[in-house]
Amino acid sequence: MKLFFTILFFLTTIIASETKEFRVGIYNNPPKIFLDVNDKPSGFFVDILDEIASKEKWHLKYVKCEWRECLLMLEEGKIDIMPDVAYTKEREKHFKFNKEIILSNWSVVFTNKKNEISSILDLNSKKTALLEHSIQQEQIQETFKLFGLKPIFILTKNYEEAFSLVQSGAVDAAVVNKHFGELQKDRYNLKETPILLNPAAIKFALTNAIDTRQIADKIDLHIKELKENRESLYYKSIQKWLSTKEVFNIPTWLKVVFVIAIAFLIILTGAVAFFRYMLNLKTKEVIEKSEKLHKQEEQKIKDYENFVYALVSMIEQRDSYTAGHSQRVAKYSLLIAKEMGYSMQECELLFKAATLHDIGKIATPDSILLKPDKLSKLEYNLIKEHVNVGVKMLKNIPMFKGISHIIKYHHEKYNGSGYPDGLSGNDIPELSRIMMVADAFDAMTTNRIYKHKKSVNDALAELKSLSKIHYHPEVVDAAIKALSCTKITDDFNQTPITEIEQQRFAYFYKDAVTELYNVKYLETTLINNNDTLKYKKSIVISLHKFDIYNKKHGWDKGDETLKNFAKLLYTLFTESLIFRIRANDFIILLQNELNKSSLIQEEIKNFTEKAEIEFDFNIYDLKADKIHSYSDLKKFI
Repeated sequence: MKLFFTILFFLTTIIASETKEFRVGIYNNPPKIFLDVNDKPSGFFVDILDEIASKEKWHLKYVKCEWRECLLMLEEGKIDIMPDVAYTKEREKHFKFNKEIILSNWSVVFTNKKNEISSILDLNSKKTALLEHSIQQEQIQETFKLFGLKPIFILTKNYEEAFSLVQSGAVDAAVVNKHFGELQKDRYNLKETPILLNPAAIKFALTNAIDTRQIADKIDLHIKELKENRESLYYKSIQKWLSTKEVFNIPTWLKVVFVIAIAFLIILTGAVAFFRYMLNLKTKEVIEKSEKLHKQEEQKIKDYENFVYALVSMIEQRDSYTAGHSQRVAKYSLLIAKEMGYSMQECELLFKAATLHDIGKIATPDSILLKPDKLSKLEYNLIKEHVNVGVKMLKNIPMFKGISHIIKYHHEKYNGSGYPDGLSGNDIPELSRIMMVADAFDAMTTNRIYKHKKSVNDALAELKSLSKIHYHPEVVDAAIKALSCTKITDDFNQTPITEIEQQRFAYFYKDAVTELYNVKYLETTLINNNDTLKYKKSIVISLHKFDIYNKKHGWDKGDETLKNFAKLLYTLFTESLIFRIRANDFIILLQNELNKSSLIQEEIKNFTEKAEIEFDFNIYDLKADKIHSYSDLKKFI
């Protein structure tokens, strides 16, 4: 009987664990996600999530809500999963995201067919509809602000409301995602403009109210498998929901001509009627060919543009520092250019060039691009090639041809010591001179793992000291005025924060045997600590007679003992940095005073006695003992 109940309990546990229920937010954003006329969940993201749920034996309960309402419910844990959410670092503070990109998306400006809006400059003082609390709202408003444009933003609850306002003439334009716009523009009799904004990576967002990391990992596993199989539901769903077909509509005026021609066929003689009939056919053929060529050229330009922004999105996912750097350089370049009195068209050209100036790093090896340490001379020569790669990519695309020469020369120096051509003085293109200064300013005011950022005043002072050496004096003078009130945040640095970033550091800064940080990272941390004063104390633990231990038990057993000792240190110093230096010395950096020192030493003593080795345990005050670098610390070891 006892065996029977044990088996019954085991089977019940299995059955209960097979099916999990998740609440999924659904809002109206066709064709990606929406409720159809029968209130049935539909669209690309529903197909993908239903496919994953069927494989994982999940039960999905779709909860209808407006966009903003959905995000609030997700943050409060009232729903578990929200599809079709653009990833940003700010949103990552509130939700969990899966890692695999589901779709790349960007925003497009649509307008009434009577309006003549073809450039971002045409939106100045125009009423423009934006989705409230969307990813477009903050970033697009900031972009217009940088260009000195002041459109009148009308915030809407959904994209359909935005298109209705444009159709009725209540607003001049609307900013929506490309998928919704391409699907709905004909329904509202709107036209697509060439203005593309805000490239974004679309993912699934999960609530932080419960532990959803395992669910996100399972989603990533299935997405990766679907994307690797060209015959999978992923590509069939893209074809079903997101592919658009070109439709040729005969112009109204041509229909009128055709009707008139028919009337003349009845009135005129057979010869005249036949001639006019053939003439109309020829006219129609010429118009159709012209329309087809025009649409092909527009599509070609659109494809080029989409390709470049997709590459930028890829670089963002590959190296978050590079992506943030490009955005900041674009912002600083625009501020300097406006201070120097450049035209709006020149400012727009410079802004595009600065946004794409590091696109050539797509060809830079990960071992160099992601290296959080100073580059060797060979590595520096290799990374310099990103300029030539970027220029080659952009100069063959007509819409970006004008910015390739700006990018090409943004690493030149005023004294001729730069690259790639060693230009000097006024030979360096004007807009390249501005980008040089903006690029340098951002590098100075950004934390890197091997150096602490400078303050705005210190960075501007350094630019001033390099005037007529590295940088054009007129640009430096303008930068000092334009950037003096710039606020630098701590959101961007190279210190390891997420689990992925910590694993990246393992390649560069961790000991291979114990997986503790190595002396290289210790040196960097101590140097940065001179500014931050984050760490107050240092503990030095030295193991003795370890060579005797290795000879007696072998090197493999010795490595195992070192690993176990590292694990012990992890348990004793949970909120500290732990380093292994040389062979048998261990350094711990403490943020506060050490509590329970005697108990900790007793634990270490028990470990070493079992291993038949000895140890020293010493605590030093980094400030009082004037320990500012590894060289200073070595005096006490």
